[in-house]
Amino acid sequence: MLDHAGWILAAGVAGAAVAWMVAVSQPAVYGASALVQVLQPREGGAAARPANNANLAMAPQAMPLDVGMLRSRTVVAPVVERLRIDISAQPLRAPLVGGLAAYFATPGQVRAAWPQSLGYAWGGEQITVDRLNVPDRLIDVPLTLEVLPDDNYRLYQGDTALLSGRVGKVNEGSGVTLAVSRIEAEPGTRFVLKRHDLVQTVDAVSNGLRIDAQPGDTGTVSIAWRTTDRTAAAALVNGITDSFIGSQATQRRDDAAATLAFLSGEIPRVKAELERAEAALTRYRSKAGSMAPSQDAQSFLSGSMDYQKQIALLKLERTKLLQRFTEEANEVRTVDNQIQQLVRERREMDSRFQNLSATERESVGLTRDVKVAEDMYMTLRNKAEQLTLAQLDRSGQVRVLDSALVPTRPMGLGPWPATTGGALLGLCLAMACVTVRQRMRPTLETVNDAEVRLGLPMLGDIVYSQEQAALERLVDARAQTAWSQAQISGLLTRQPGHALVPQDELDDLDELDEHREDDVDGAERLLRLGLHDQFLLARNAPHSMAVEGLRSVRAALHFTLRAAPDKVVAVTSPTSGAGKTFASVNLAVLFAEAGQRVLLIDADLRRGKVANWFDLPVDVGLAEVLAGQVPLAEAVQRTVVNGLSVLPAGVPPANPSELLMHPAMTACLQMCRERFDLVLVDTSPVLAVADATFVANLAGSTLLVLRADTTLPEHVDETLKRLGRADARLLGGILNGVRQKRSNQADFSNMNPYLGMPLTLQPVPRLQRSPAAIEQQKA
Repeated sequence: MLDHAGWILAAGVAGAAVAWMVAVSQPAVYGASALVQVLQPREGGAAARPANNANLAMAPQAMPLDVGMLRSRTVVAPVVERLRIDISAQPLRAPLVGGLAAYFATPGQVRAAWPQSLGYAWGGEQITVDRLNVPDRLIDVPLTLEVLPDDNYRLYQGDTALLSGRVGKVNEGSGVTLAVSRIEAEPGTRFVLKRHDLVQTVDAVSNGLRIDAQPGDTGTVSIAWRTTDRTAAAALVNGITDSFIGSQATQRRDDAAATLAFLSGEIPRVKAELERAEAALTRYRSKAGSMAPSQDAQSFLSGSMDYQKQIALLKLERTKLLQRFTEEANEVRTVDNQIQQLVRERREMDSRFQNLSATERESVGLTRDVKVAEDMYMTLRNKAEQLTLAQLDRSGQVRVLDSALVPTRPMGLGPWPATTGGALLGLCLAMACVTVRQRMRPTLETVNDAEVRLGLPMLGDIVYSQEQAALERLVDARAQTAWSQAQISGLLTRQPGHALVPQDELDDLDELDEHREDDVDGAERLLRLGLHDQFLLARNAPHSMAVEGLRSVRAALHFTLRAAPDKVVAVTSPTSGAGKTFASVNLAVLFAEAGQRVLLIDADLRRGKVANWFDLPVDVGLAEVLAGQVPLAEAVQRTVVNGLSVLPAGVPPANPSELLMHPAMTACLQMCRERFDLVLVDTSPVLAVADATFVANLAGSTLLVLRADTTLPEHVDETLKRLGRADARLLGGILNGVRQKRSNQADFSNMNPYLGMPLTLQPVPRLQRSPAAIEQQKA
């Protein structure tokens, strides 16, 4: 993760930027709230009031509120229709960037529509729609309104024009009725109009209302609503409270009127019962005379009156229920059961007073009927008076403590929470992608990683070099020039065997030393012949970190070769692009600079490029030697590097694998072993073709070049299997192209102080082949 910190951070920044753009492109949400309290009047009859009549008004007290009433369609629907919430009208804006323009725009400041064919709005365009009636097929269907000059407009459904109209007038057409009172936009600007389903809009508003009861038994609730229109938010909340108060007052008056009408019909009946009871009692007293009731008679009278009052009240309630329910309703049956229960209890009480005389029982019964009828009559009259006053009372039982105000700032913390979430999401996605990539395509990043995963001894690593990348581009460009082969072959009058040091010179070490002492003169002579080292990293940047890595590999290879059967080393790789040719060429240069006689053989007969690094002709090489067309001495060519000779691949043959399997290859390597201290053989990739396994079988050692962050472990495993089947002696591996990362920063820091040291030897002068030099060479 540390190595990919830059990409992860960039993903976080990108996520934050996208989230911020999305957040600010969304319309702001405003919220408004109101506080209301529901009061319940404390009822009291006239008989219960004080004699001085000082507290004639009913003292209100708070009562719990049924929030379902506030969400009912009876309360919400009138407000939705009055505020036209079921009609939406917004400017047509471009995706994403249009929202950004609206975020920074000032309402009322309009701009020209662009592009004109689409009619996108880029400023604070506004429109007020007073009326929009559409047929059922156009409910919830977006309609496009295009602004025309001189306060005119045209309404479309898709590409079909529905009507044309003028601002301030009611316009009709195609079953659509539209009234627009205000448009603030340039001609060509388009708006999107939509008439929503009223029922769904009412339900959405009801569900969107936030009704919270305040702590305590205060009957106080908070009503809140959120929307993108700040004026509509306050208007709707205040409209809900006003509608609720009005509906409560209307319901209270209707209930009072219905109850009063019922009482008005019951009072004459109860009064008639009272008059009959009084007349019966009067007749009895005139017949039997007045007599003082006994104590038992008074007890019987008191208990009987209580039962009779309760039964009378229940019968009155039953009569009222029958106005709304049938006799089979549960409410009516419940009252009937209570009446029957009281009747049974009264009969039981009557049975306990059988010792009274018939005269006393009759007197007590008539007195009881009079008192019960009188109490019922007075109760009904008092209730009727209260209902009459309630109808005249215009004060509501719901009062508004705090009205909703128009909000000035949107709700929330703005786009910053979304921006933070986008940044975190971007970071998480980037880390997840890095993790998934590492798991799905694991590569080798360090030498230790390669040794742990593969069990392969690593001789060292080579840092990625920008200079080497530039040299490779030069080599490719030079290889594509027309005179790189044909004209050079004509300019270099190479005698047979001139590049190969004669056998007698190799046998006499003293003469070889004399040849080395004449390095500068020989180098100048070779330069005049067209040989140079301009493409060799070890010569052009000898103190770069990549070359220092190659020197470490050279040292490890030097000690490892002591136990090898010979000094022939095959250099290969699992796949192409690992840098095996780069490693072979520069290792050969470094070994030659260390005083060894080195022969570099290009055994990649299909795509050999060793000759390109030394700018040598490729018309004669290993392919011609193996085919028996030229002897080995004529194919080997000297280079500008003292002690280094090169055997190019030659012209690509039609049968490269067969040539490498030919006994001539064994004889060729045997001759090279005898004449050179070290023979490096650059081969083709193992997994590409089978050529490398033939060379690895003949060579005394094999060196495997891997590419950091590119070579896959499974490719290396398959390569090791094939080399094992070829009976190759594997020295180890080289990890090429290691880039400087945060995880290996310490290793690079330790090496940097020792880089940049001056050269101890004078560099070989480079001579450019000018036309004059070419003419001199011909002469």
